[in-house]
Amino acid sequence: MSAIRYVLLTLLVREPLSGYDIKQQMNSRIGPFWKVGSNQIYPTLSKLRADGYVKLQGVKLHEYRPARKLYEITEQGREALKQWTVESGGLGTIRDELLLKAYNLWLVDPAKMIVRVEEIKKQHEGILADYLAKVEELKPLRDSRLKMDPISSSVAVVEFGIQYEKLYIDWCNRLLAGMGDD
Repeated sequence: MSAIRYVLLTLLVREPLSGYDIKQQMNSRIGPFWKVGSNQIYPTLSKLRADGYVKLQGVKLHEYRPARKLYEITEQGREALKQWTVESGGLGTIRDELLLKAYNLWLVDPAKMIVRVEEIKKQHEGILADYLAKVEELKPLRDSRLKMDPISSSVAVVEFGIQYEKLYIDWCNRLLAGMGDD
């Protein structure tokens, strides 16, 4: 199965969701480390349903908006997700435009690049603040009776995000120092 299918199963294993809900949760929960286009969600849900990994739980009707189909993971989908979770995977790749631009720093006026690096650093500081707030929000929701629960798994991933953002900010600071912005 393609990775996008596992992304959808990862969200659906926690709770039944509509396609719209999946998109919203992808933006807030998975978006920081895994991007999926909106145009991929519904075709992937159809394939997952045809293969028996998800089923239609029902349709929510609202007077003021279109009906929403709620999907839930099946036992077959849960088993496929569990199997995939423990399989070995490839290394992730970093694709970051600032890293590519930093490779060419020697070509440009440092003062112009300092402005860009400061902008990116500020964005990463905002993401870091969001991650720190998210961890504080999630920690009280953990089930202390379980060694690992869905909330603890989420906290572990957000904590990775915290470390990544701290590393990125530190790298920006070193880059700025090297360009003369102390």
